[in-house]
Amino acid sequence: MRRTALPQTLSPRAALLFVNGFRGLLLLVLFTLSLLSGGDGLPMMEGGPRFYLWSGVYLLLIAVWFLVREGRLGHTLQLTLAIAADIAMMVWLMAMNDGIHGGFGLLLLPYLAAAGLLSTGRYALFYAAIATLALLCYSGLEHWLGLARPSDLSYSALLASACFVTAIATWQLGRLARASEALAVQRGGEIANLNHLNELILQSQRDAVVVLDEDGRLRQFNLQAERYFAGLQRGSPLPELLPLVRRWRDDGCPALATLVQQNVRGRQLVGRLVPVPVGELRGVVLFLRDMADMAEEAKRVKLAALGRLTANIAHEVRNPLSAIRHAADLLAEDESDPTRLRLFGIVQDNTRRINGMVEDVLTLGRRDRVRREAIELAPFVGQLLEQFSLSHPGAAGAVACELSDGCRLSFDRDHLAQILGNLLANAWRHGSRGPGSVRLQAGVADSVLILRVIDDGPGVSEADQARLFEPFFTTESAGSGLGLYIARELAEANDARLDYSPPGGVFRLICHQAHD
Repeated sequence: MRRTALPQTLSPRAALLFVNGFRGLLLLVLFTLSLLSGGDGLPMMEGGPRFYLWSGVYLLLIAVWFLVREGRLGHTLQLTLAIAADIAMMVWLMAMNDGIHGGFGLLLLPYLAAAGLLSTGRYALFYAAIATLALLCYSGLEHWLGLARPSDLSYSALLASACFVTAIATWQLGRLARASEALAVQRGGEIANLNHLNELILQSQRDAVVVLDEDGRLRQFNLQAERYFAGLQRGSPLPELLPLVRRWRDDGCPALATLVQQNVRGRQLVGRLVPVPVGELRGVVLFLRDMADMAEEAKRVKLAALGRLTANIAHEVRNPLSAIRHAADLLAEDESDPTRLRLFGIVQDNTRRINGMVEDVLTLGRRDRVRREAIELAPFVGQLLEQFSLSHPGAAGAVACELSDGCRLSFDRDHLAQILGNLLANAWRHGSRGPGSVRLQAGVADSVLILRVIDDGPGVSEADQARLFEPFFTTESAGSGLGLYIARELAEANDARLDYSPPGGVFRLICHQAHD
């Protein structure tokens, strides 16, 4: 976002240098007039040795004030000395050119005006008093020498009054100017802070914010927009969003916000189009989000809720369940009653089933704890099948492995064991349970590793395929309906994909290869 620059103030030293420049310019003009002749052939200004002496002294003072730094003399002291010297030099110049009637006394006024603008407090009146005192001293000296004219006193009084009026007027103007300058600095700071705040708000938006004028030229954007659009530059058109702007313009530039949807480089963006004025032109603000990001955010919200649910389950279900199992174990000690033993078996089976569901849900809550590593598939599958044979005694020799050489994948070891164990258990349960009725295949295709678990059963009906990976969906009375759902969630946590590939009972786990 464009920052608003703060007003730049003129420093006291810079102001004094500016006045010093005026002194130099005045000296140059006077020196030029002394060299030029009027229409009567006489010099336009009295020159001669006295003027050249005056010019040399004034030039020396100009050089001194130019070299003196503000740090050595305070601003007020330096200004006072400079104005006093200027007053003395102007009175000297006036004395060389027909005194008070020569008109050079008016040159006191610009210096008093500058002093009034640059001074603080009532120093402007002090400088006017110095000028008045200098004029009175000069008039008194003329009277003492017998060179005065009858009107000199009145001219001196008028010039002194002009000095005070100039000093007072410029002093008040200086006060107003400084107050306006302070207000401008304050307002500039507030605007800069407001712009900074607006930029923080803009950049903190999770949506991509894009501001376009009615011609589709980019006026403003945030960092999120740079994820969706490459090479953003202010003032340049944004071709991907031009259709939205044209549609808004063709509809008569309505003032109401509208919902929009646009495909941009494979991203499906959705959001709102809000008309706003952009400078002197009309324009729109687009708030856009990628539907994939929205789905990912919804998934994170779901997982957070699931985490809270699993914590409650762990506390509210497992403790009472343990108490029930312990009580059932105590009842089973009496083996004399067959009915009691049968009821004990029912209790044990159902508590085991509930405990399995709790374990499944707790596993799902820990899906984000991924520790991916490079896994050699052949030895891993060998160990997995040994464990599977122990938990399913009749499955020994029923699983046929068809693994390509050198298969390595990047996966969390525990997650992979749970996914394949679940798929093998499903295949064993739905297959014929004969030798080779379950096959585990692995191969590389299109730079990805594909694992297939295949059984010789009838497969999943077409009606059930759409709900196959939904939580708590099962076609068996003894199942929890969480196995395939958890398997897919764990696969996605490892940046892999689990799907069902009809016909027949074929499940595919598509994952990344592990590279050296």
